[in-house]
Amino acid sequence: MKFTYKRLLATGVLLASIAASSGLATAQTAEAGQAPVPPVVMSAEPAVTGVIHVLKATYISTCLPNCPIFAIPAGTPVALDAVTTINCPAKVGKTCTITDDAWIELQNTSSTTNNPEALGFYVDGKDADFLYDGGGGTPGGFYFDAIAHKTAVTTVGPGKHTVQTQTYSVSGANGNGWTATYRVYVP
Repeated sequence: MKFTYKRLLATGVLLASIAASSGLATAQTAEAGQAPVPPVVMSAEPAVTGVIHVLKATYISTCLPNCPIFAIPAGTPVALDAVTTINCPAKVGKTCTITDDAWIELQNTSSTTNNPEALGFYVDGKDADFLYDGGGGTPGGFYFDAIAHKTAVTTVGPGKHTVQTQTYSVSGANGNGWTATYRVYVP
């Protein structure tokens, strides 16, 4: 009797699986001769359509390979690179997209474990994106055991503009290796 019950149960599970998968396939298939209907994806965010951009220029500022250690006083922005002039080759009425991919090695010189570090992207002397990006590290630690990294994006009109990356520490830190890479794109 057990053998028959197991076989009956296995047959029922198999039939239920087939019915479920055929129902799913039917729900995603359009009428004959038409492409299948894609599944519906629920999202709280609106869909974003990608735009093709063409890279026009790359500007790299770095201290590598011989980076001196420098102090980042608590609450004081410190420039990583000199102000760099870039050119937006867009036509009148159009814009360029500028990105800043920046990172910095950090040594926490404070006694707090929560020592947020920020990298700021400045365009034409104005803060385009200055958010906390990393930090922490061992309080009063001997090693550079923390890092901040950011990718910031903004748009500008045609012509010459200035860019710069600055760093900021809430409770104080030392900086060492860093790189800021600016890219100019046109749609």
